[in-house]
Amino acid sequence: MFRFEKEQTVLDFNGIKIGGQPGEYPRVLGASIFYNKHETVLDDHTGKIDKPKAEALWNRCMELYDITGNPYFIQIIAEFGEAFESYFSWFDSIDNKTPFLMDSSAPGALAHACEYVTEVGLADRAIYNSINGSIPQENIDVLAASDVNSAIVLAFNPGDPSVVGREKVLVEGGVAGQAKGMLQIAEEAGITRPILDTAATPLGLGSGGSFREILACKAIHGLPTGGAYHNMTVSWTWLKRWRKNVLADHYKGKDVLLEQMAHHHFGGFEGIRQTAWAAPDIGCNIMAMTLGADLIMFGPIENCEGMATTAAFTDIVLAEACRELGGDVQDPNHPLNKLI
Repeated sequence: MFRFEKEQTVLDFNGIKIGGQPGEYPRVLGASIFYNKHETVLDDHTGKIDKPKAEALWNRCMELYDITGNPYFIQIIAEFGEAFESYFSWFDSIDNKTPFLMDSSAPGALAHACEYVTEVGLADRAIYNSINGSIPQENIDVLAASDVNSAIVLAFNPGDPSVVGREKVLVEGGVAGQAKGMLQIAEEAGITRPILDTAATPLGLGSGGSFREILACKAIHGLPTGGAYHNMTVSWTWLKRWRKNVLADHYKGKDVLLEQMAHHHFGGFEGIRQTAWAAPDIGCNIMAMTLGADLIMFGPIENCEGMATTAAFTDIVLAEACRELGGDVQDPNHPLNKLI
């Protein structure tokens, strides 16, 4: 465990603090909703959703927040501006305080989202996801003209996944036609609350740099840092094959083994299969948090149960180490205070 020599920035999102030295504040957990083929979405163009189901999911996150002390951001995903409007309106109707990430692979939809949240007065809760090497100038201009002042700033360098390459993207630019670094673009677009994303890259394609960049971002820039490290699990072809078919083949004709293993995994073989997937899916986030990541975008909101206990455990360890290193917990609702 360690402390950074660089003074660490702590950002405030309606009372949720993010940043600081490891152990001072609870990790913030980003839960994705309305993603591709999500069961809550009835029409991804208009944004029609199953409201009771979506609300039940978010309410569970809030219950877990009350129990553990780890706060949540909701990561709202849409590919159409009309859908964003519907999703934002729904979320504000059930929660008028919590920040939300605006996430889309469609630049036009994101630009529309910036204009809409400014128009309806939600911009102070909105986090643009993300400022990266491929952001169009139109989106930079719209972001600058909006009231949105927070964004995820992505350290993704497709040509060089090393820490040096990721830092070049943040500071120097020269990626995907961008002459400026992402931090300069963010500043010129009026972003005063940037959160650095170390860009989770697949195993075999620079995954180590994704984790090492956490240390670099905190040590060099002193800004809140994190990422969507579960994407490493999702993109691991071997693991997907292992869970889907290969693991089952290993248990064929091994009834004694399966019987005994089933005693220790709920759901029999399906429990074994899920454990094989969930272990690295959770483990990658433990690695990131231990290295100092402040924001963990853990993927589907349905994964909130496993992430809640994982984050609480890690935060308690980090807090105890922080005290040994001369620091202390800065949030009265920290897991150390609530669960020990």
